[in-house]
Order: sequence, then C-alpha cells, then structure tokens
Amino acid sequence: MKAYDQVQSGALDKVNARLKNIRFAATAGPHRIGVTFKRRTFAESDDQLQMFAAGGGQDRFYRVNSFQLQGPFNVKGLSATPSRDRIFVCSPSRRSSAGDDPSEVGCARTIVSALAKRAYRRPVAADDVTELMLYYGEGAKDGGFEGGVRSALTGLLASPFFLYRAEHIPVGLRPGEVYAISDLELASNLSFFLWNSIPDEELLQAAIDNKLHDPLVLDRQVKRMLADPRSMTLASNFVPQWLDMKRLDEIVPDQAVFPYASGRSDPREDFKTELTLFSDSIFREDRSVVDLLRAKHTYLNERIALHYGITDVKGDRFRRVDLKDSVRWGLLGKGAVLMAAAYPNRTSPVLRGKFILEHLQGVPPATPPPGVPTLDEKDVGTTKALTVREMMAKHRANPTCAACHAVMDPLGFALENFDATGRWRDRDRFAGVAIDASGKLPDGTPVNNPDDLRNALLRRPDYFVQTFTEGLMTYALARKLEPWDIPTARRIVRSSAAGDYRFSAIVQSVVKSDQFRMRRVPHAGEKTSVAGH
Repeated sequence: MKAYDQVQSGALDKVNARLKNIRFAATAGPHRIGVTFKRRTFAESDDQLQMFAAGGGQDRFYRVNSFQLQGPFNVKGLSATPSRDRIFVCSPSRRSSAGDDPSEVGCARTIVSALAKRAYRRPVAADDVTELMLYYGEGAKDGGFEGGVRSALTGLLASPFFLYRAEHIPVGLRPGEVYAISDLELASNLSFFLWNSIPDEELLQAAIDNKLHDPLVLDRQVKRMLADPRSMTLASNFVPQWLDMKRLDEIVPDQAVFPYASGRSDPREDFKTELTLFSDSIFREDRSVVDLLRAKHTYLNERIALHYGITDVKGDRFRRVDLKDSVRWGLLGKGAVLMAAAYPNRTSPVLRGKFILEHLQGVPPATPPPGVPTLDEKDVGTTKALTVREMMAKHRANPTCAACHAVMDPLGFALENFDATGRWRDRDRFAGVAIDASGKLPDGTPVNNPDDLRNALLRRPDYFVQTFTEGLMTYALARKLEPWDIPTARRIVRSSAAGDYRFSAIVQSVVKSDQFRMRRVPHAGEKTSVAGH
C-alpha cells in the first residue's frame, strides 16, 4: 500500500504480479484452501456516508472476494483419492497394456459388480455384469485396465437401471388389485426421499435380507437416515419446492430503488442459505414443525445481518443467531420468503397474501376471472406518490376484484413494513408517510404487524401442519397429491398432534402410509407416474 500511495503509476501492477502464478505441490483429492491477509487494519472509515455493502464502517478491513486455482501442472502419477478408493476396491496383481490379463479381468469384474449393486440399488445378475464387462473390454483395448474401468463406469451411468426407478408389478395380479412394493423398491424410495440419493450399504443390505418391511427395522433406518448429514437435502431441496422459492431467482432487485440490495449487494443467494440452514435446524433437532413459524433464531452472515439491521455479526460465515426483534421470527421474517413474494421494484400485499394462503394455510385463492385489470400505476408521480395501500384501494374499487382481495390483502399488508427486499422500514420513501400495516382478517381479527399475523396463524397450528404434511407427501411420493390422498394427510396431522407435531413423527407416518408403501395395478390405458425428484 505504501508503493501505491507514494509511487502510484505501475505500483498496482507490481503488487498484483506478486499474487499471480503462485505454485504449490499437492496430492490428488479434495483439499481445503484458505487465502487471507497477514496484516489487517480495523481503522474506521473516513467516508462521509456509510457503505451499503457488508463491512459497514470498517471498509478498510481487507478481504479476498475470490481467487482462481489452475492446474495440475507437472503431474507425477496418480495418488489415492476418496472417489478412486470407492471405485477401485481391488488392484490386479499384474498389468498389461490391453487390460486383458486374467488378474485384471477378475479385478475389473469385482469392481463392476460392486458399482452396479450400488448404482442399480439391487443385487446384480450375471447378465448385468456381462453387459458392463463388454464396455470394459472396449475401453481396455486402448486404455488398459483403468481405461476399461472408465468405459464400464460410463456404460453403468448410462444404464436405464441407474437412471430410472422402475417398480415391478407382481405376476398374477389383476387390474385394480393393491400390493406392497418390494423391500428393494422401498429402500430406493426411502433413500431418495430422505437423502435425494441412492441407498447406502446398510439400507441396501437390509432390503436384500428382506428385513426392511419389519416396522422396527424401518423405524430404525428412518431415524438413522434423518440423523445422517445427507438428510440436509430435506432443507435444501424439499423446502424450496414446498415454498416455491424458484421465483426468487426471477426477482432481480431494481438497482435504482434498492441500491443496497442489488449488484454486488444482491442478497438472494445468502437468503437461500439462511432459509436452508434455518429449516435444517428445525428438522435436525426434531422440533415441532410449527417452529418453522415461531422459532426465535436464524442463521446469518454479515451481509444478511446488516440487511436485517443487526450490527454485531461480522464476516461471510453463517452462524446461528438468537433474534431479539420478534418481527424476524420464523418464516414470515425471512428475506427469501419476503422477496420471493414481491416485485423487483415494490412490495405486493397480494403476492404475500397469496403466499400465506397457499403455502402456510393450505387454502390457495381462486384463479382471477378473465379480464380483471392489473394494478393501475399510471398516475404515480403525476400528482403525488401513492403508497401501495392507496394503489390497492383504487384496484379494490372494482367489485370483481374486491372479493378475493378482502381475504389476501390484510395478510399481505401485515408485512408491509418489510420492503420488497425484506428490509424493515417505518416510512414509505416515495410517499413520505408512515407505513400503515393494519388490516382485519375475514374472521374479524385485527392485524397490525408481523407479530399479529403470526399469532393469528398459530391459533390453528393444524392448518399449517396440514399444508406442511401435504407438501412433504408430494415430495416423498414424487407426484401431485390426488383428492383421495388428503384423508391420509389429515390422519398424519391428527396422530402427530399429541407430540406437538414433531418432525420425525410426521416423516415416520409418511413412510408408513399406504401411499408410500403400496401400489395399485393400473387398468389398461391408465397413466402411471414416474418416480424421481
């Protein structure tokens, strides 16, 4: 920095040259690499205005935003890695250039059999191995033993037995008859439900031994799988599907309106991480799923903390934070939810109300009739800036619009203090007036803020649990629920009420349901669903 301050011309290029093409030797396999500055300063910024981006006033705190790793150079053979160790479960006693030595062929057959058992999620037959060994023979002609194994692995990954989860109908059953799926099929469905991946050796072996249909064995396996780190996919995969978070990718904050939440300060990826870590904490601690609405903690890094008005969290690392401000409790205070139910340049009480009805209460609003006009914003700025509430009042003056909006709008207005990026505000920046978040629910309950709304929803927690359970069943069954599935969801909710709707109890009930374990022989021409996430 001394050279940059005093010499200036060319100094920055000299400094950057020291940070490029830094060579180091490493073995193959995964490594954790850290890059940081040896010396740091905590000098307070002398800028007149505080920066919008994370870092706040201490913008002289050096940080490495990114670095690039290239290579390898001067490779000196292959070393063991976790992935190679899982593939090469044996090593031939001799090596030939064509991979046709008997010891190589025998070892390749052992490798192919082990891989196929895992990939096909069942014991492999002689025909399975023979087919894959044909791939091995072709690859070994030019690539030797390792080239042959690589070719066999390519054929395995392209096999329909790996790509699809087929369920076989027992011989002799007539259309309309109901039957239980096999233990191997149950193991596969269970693994993709809880891990979004193939069964591990323990689960697969329980199915091969025909023990998985035993309720005690099944309970034990579900508990083990929920405790495994791989169950993180329930938070990272199921929750975004249930809450329809794909819209978050489409909402690009308007830089002119929200400079603190656009460009490099765009919080959407961090919002997704917060939602995943928060949901996973509820699931992994086996808490009541109602805590998704009322939990008093979340996971923050500095960027999101500052966005929420919390100033004592520093750095990019996410950590658990107990929230002092109750408006941030549960899903209603999460930036991902608030931003996904808004527009790029303004809030939308309609979208937020619709989100609550559909995803938290399970009563999606009716589809608007054709010809209903959109929100009129033409005269914004021509006379005076209107608040969203004032624009909505003009829209509701249309009798066609009023019926649905009377239900949705009070729910959305209760969250109006959160702007379109999820940041709290007390005044409308354009109209220059205080935010009016008041409203009255259809049953007459007044709501004036997020706390009132949450308390209103918590008066009937079974509504929320019903919606959650239906979403979880949809994810577990990999299909849309049909009307005849809903009574099962209601039974699951009622049975879990005694344990305060504990997460594991709901999962266990879903796994034990007829929908998860039983199938019906389709009639001729009847469509069947394809399993998969």
